[in-house]
Amino acid sequence: MPTIDVLAIAQTQNPSTSEFSGLSRAELEAELEKSRRRETLFDATEQAARIGHYEWNYELDRLESCSKEYANLYNMTVDEVLASQDSWEKTVQQIHPDDQKHYRRAAKALRDNKTLDVRYRILLDDGSMKHIREFGVIVVDDDGVERGSFGIMQDISDQIRRERDLEYRDELARQTEAITDIGHFIFDEDTGRYVYLSDGCARIFGTTAEAYQEKIRSVEDDLADIVAEDRQRVAEEYRRYIDTGQDCALEFRIKRADGSIRWVRELTRAKLFSDDKVRQTLGVIQDITERVAREQELLYKDALANQAESITEIGHFIYDEIRQKYLFVSSGLARIYGMSTDQIKTRVMSIEGGLEIVHVDDRARVQKAYDKFLSEGGEWQVEYRLQREDGELCWVREMGRAYLMTHGIPEQTIGVLQDITAQKKAAQEVIDARDSLEQQVVERTRELANTVKQLQVEIEEREKIAAELDFLANHDALTGLPSLRLCKDRLDQSLAEARRNRQTSAVMFLDLDGFKEINDQHGHDIGDLVLKMTADRIKKEIRETDTVARIGGDEFVIILSSLPETAIAERIAATVITQVARPLQIKDIEVEITASIGISLYPEHGTTAEKLIRSADKAMYQVKREGKNSFGFVNSAGL
Repeated sequence: MPTIDVLAIAQTQNPSTSEFSGLSRAELEAELEKSRRRETLFDATEQAARIGHYEWNYELDRLESCSKEYANLYNMTVDEVLASQDSWEKTVQQIHPDDQKHYRRAAKALRDNKTLDVRYRILLDDGSMKHIREFGVIVVDDDGVERGSFGIMQDISDQIRRERDLEYRDELARQTEAITDIGHFIFDEDTGRYVYLSDGCARIFGTTAEAYQEKIRSVEDDLADIVAEDRQRVAEEYRRYIDTGQDCALEFRIKRADGSIRWVRELTRAKLFSDDKVRQTLGVIQDITERVAREQELLYKDALANQAESITEIGHFIYDEIRQKYLFVSSGLARIYGMSTDQIKTRVMSIEGGLEIVHVDDRARVQKAYDKFLSEGGEWQVEYRLQREDGELCWVREMGRAYLMTHGIPEQTIGVLQDITAQKKAAQEVIDARDSLEQQVVERTRELANTVKQLQVEIEEREKIAAELDFLANHDALTGLPSLRLCKDRLDQSLAEARRNRQTSAVMFLDLDGFKEINDQHGHDIGDLVLKMTADRIKKEIRETDTVARIGGDEFVIILSSLPETAIAERIAATVITQVARPLQIKDIEVEITASIGISLYPEHGTTAEKLIRSADKAMYQVKREGKNSFGFVNSAGL
């Protein structure tokens, strides 16, 4: 920056050529002040944009001059930069080794193309690194000789980080969509066009995002891909949604570009609502074809079971001997009792309650069969008269076996009840006519009884196997807790309820500390008892609305639904930690075990069952690394 004295001397020495010739000292001072303001503005602009300027001298092969912000890019002063870049090779050595070859090619292209535009990384003295974008041009003198280059360097480290963050998020969104068979979209209701359509959404429709966006130019075009039988229902629900702005959830069939039919579930929410109408819609669509197929298969199996029960006059049940309540009652059993399934569950709350509907003359015999079964386990079979809800008496044959045993005591019973009134009546008619046909009747009765028994046993075995397979598919055989599959179903239900009610849900991932050592020291039988007793302790500490599931080994998942505050999750976790740590007395052995719990929250740490379970699992491992026998929430920065 020139001083007023320098300007005055320049004017005196070169009065005719100086740009300041003919100016008074006051005018020179004004020009100087303008120069200072321009330099201040220049420095401020450089600092705000993180841009530095430089001049490179080809003849001296070194940095000729640079701005203060240019030096700041290297965390140096101007003098320090000029000293460190007093040759081409020393300047190149300040570039990241992986980028030096790339930079040399770009510098060579500058001499050929007269311009430079290149990105690279520089290494600073403290070991850190910055991303740089450099623009440069060749400087030519009046004789056309290239004297050097003038350039601008900008710190783009923040821009690079943002670009990478966006790339990571896009990839995560794509992977999530692929794993869960979902897609996202934004639809403009005024133009009838998709503003945004994700790859997952296009995949469900069997096309590309670009092709589908080009195809859909109106709401009618969008409805055209829906199967005709579902189209009117969907259109009516859409109209209601457009007029009210209330969230919309629909399941319907679509016809893909290849002609295949897929079931989808679509959730929509108003992104823009004005003038009492939805203007833009934010939506999620999921391919639920496999789920619908499974549901239809279960309905088909239920229909077959009901038909079999109706034909054979039988009913099935599962009874909890500890809690003295029915866990399952089939429609066939309800038909025999003359009640609804709910009436049976509420009326028959104990063995004594069940005996009330047994004929008074048969109660002692039934009680004896039950007592023998409860004391010895195994199976039982008894025939008695049953007082139906309408007052009518019917004969039944009841057969059952222990479904779940603990220490030789039945905890759960699976049974079959058959209406044998017709058989009893037929038998009595035969007895009444035995004087003339006694031998023939005896033989035919025996043959009929054997046939019926054989058929009944076969049906019973098949039904038992089906019931056991269904239970085992959804429950842990050792603890009786829900399995991972049932756990995910219940978690999906909990999240759906949380979304509807705008509430919080929590997922706890619990892993036992030191369980392997117990197995190694005392054997797997003791280990199994530890798991069962620990499962019972956990169940006692959670609310009735919550779920605890064993997902394998010594790992458990706890679902806390409808939480008004996260403090409840903390209290439950702390109580579970305390109860699990209490010593266990098994036979003559006392063992101690602790638990580590990781907790994730909906929607803060995830909106899907898989994401929440994975996040809680990671938090659990963090607790283990920090000392075990405690709990901790998901660290959001580590998601």
